[in-house]
Amino acid sequence: MSSLTAQTFLQKSFLNFQQSHRLPLFQIKAAEQLMICRTAVLGGHSVYCEEGHLNGVWYNSCHHRSCPQCNALKAEQWLQKTQSLLLDCPHHHWVFTLPHELHPLWHYNRAFCHQLLLQSVRKTLQELCVDPKYLGAQAACVLALHTWARNQSFHAHIHCLISHGGIDWEGQWQTPKRKSFLPAKVMMQLFRGKYLAGIRKGLEAGDLIAPKDQSDQQVINLCNKLGRKDWVIHCVKAYLHGKGVAKYLARYIRGGAIKNYQFISMTDTHITFSYRSHQTKNTEYRQLTHEKFILQLLSHIAVPYKQQYQMLGLYHGRCRKRLNQARELLCQKAVQEIAKIDWQKYFEKSEKQGCCKECGKPLVSLKALEDEVSIDQLKMAYLH
Repeated sequence: MSSLTAQTFLQKSFLNFQQSHRLPLFQIKAAEQLMICRTAVLGGHSVYCEEGHLNGVWYNSCHHRSCPQCNALKAEQWLQKTQSLLLDCPHHHWVFTLPHELHPLWHYNRAFCHQLLLQSVRKTLQELCVDPKYLGAQAACVLALHTWARNQSFHAHIHCLISHGGIDWEGQWQTPKRKSFLPAKVMMQLFRGKYLAGIRKGLEAGDLIAPKDQSDQQVINLCNKLGRKDWVIHCVKAYLHGKGVAKYLARYIRGGAIKNYQFISMTDTHITFSYRSHQTKNTEYRQLTHEKFILQLLSHIAVPYKQQYQMLGLYHGRCRKRLNQARELLCQKAVQEIAKIDWQKYFEKSEKQGCCKECGKPLVSLKALEDEVSIDQLKMAYLH
């Protein structure tokens, strides 16, 4: 496995970068967490089997949701929970994209624009689904916010996984009047109007800050201009189920925009990483200076206390009774409470070591390391 990771890169480059850049506190804290994840700074714990055999000493994780190193278990738990809710019916995958002209405003108002984008998509879907022209019922939906393209450039968009049908107010399952469910142009116009109206309202209330090179009036003029342009909504042909899209979304619910396996090489001035191009469908490579890469990496750090995803309609936690009604109509069992996958089960599923090397019994015990106990004293089997 390559020794080049997001962590090793930041350990080498971030402090010099920080000295010449003013950064919001949440980005500084995130970078600090990524740099000390699974190091002695966070302490550690020893791992034992049922018989008390030592099987290693692991340093503790940072648990920051943008860390590419320690979120595999959290992502698996999210996928497990989401797949347990999915209705056994076709699902659509739509992507709502914010125009690049609005990116500067986002960078000055991250929390506001984050919330506004999710809210605009949510209200668009809710309004159209209850319209008898299209469905006249409550559908089931998952929204997930991404702020990156595959080449790591800033690209704010919402992934939407939505059921092809829903349950009406009389408790009957309804299928859409159209094969494509909701017309893309109508969705685009409604989404566009809601987002631009939110910007204007935010400016009037003083909740939005215009970028340094723009006045409030220039932002309003930009909104007027964008209100006459088509925005991009990508509608994929309906799938027979939603499991595949849920699995895709789970990769990025936790762990940030870039994964450690994508890093190729690093020099004193540049870093190179790989990505799979949407356009060519091939693996391509991009080289950036340390400064530019850190700026892009930090632009994708999750805003504190803001959800990256939302469960809507029948998938919302408060709609469990109606979801079970829909499942019964689709000949599915009611949603069952499932035991959250733990680290032992995750090890077994991912075919990592989950058993004692000495006796073969499961690893069951974690013990925190005391300050006075060194790793050498424990005669560790391996270091993770």
